[in-house]
Amino acid sequence: MRIMWPVIGVIIAAVIASAAFFIGIQQTGPPASQGTTATAETRTTAPPTSRGVVSLTLYLNDYGYNASKGGPTITAYVGDLIRIRLVGNGSGPIRHDFTLDRESPSPYDIQSDRLRNGEEQVIEFVANHEGEYKYYCSVKPPFGQSHRERGQEGTIIILPRS
Repeated sequence: MRIMWPVIGVIIAAVIASAAFFIGIQQTGPPASQGTTATAETRTTAPPTSRGVVSLTLYLNDYGYNASKGGPTITAYVGDLIRIRLVGNGSGPIRHDFTLDRESPSPYDIQSDRLRNGEEQVIEFVANHEGEYKYYCSVKPPFGQSHRERGQEGTIIILPRS
């Protein structure tokens, strides 16, 4: 019976570590003197008065982001710096990317490299245009549906700053 408790502890630790790995969203922000930070997980009730930083990790899975079909909603305010750490997490030779462009449709022209499992890239841009846009994976195989058509897209919302 004494052997079972350490085994149960190891199993619980493994489950917690796996959940943290697959969620992959982390919050960082500016010092309190620089205002409020919005992340993919939270929205503030009042717009901050100064520029903030939205920082998160997106795992590029097979036809989704962060182990889900689609992706998390990213919320920021006009003027915020958006910093996204992309981690290739697809199976086999499949590559994925992050795209926010005129096909979103949006006024942005942002596209990451196409990443394989284990590859990483950080992209940054300033949220200069208010609105709601779709980010997506732009990979289109020579036959069949594109990754976006298979559901690999999420929403980014840029709110006005007062």
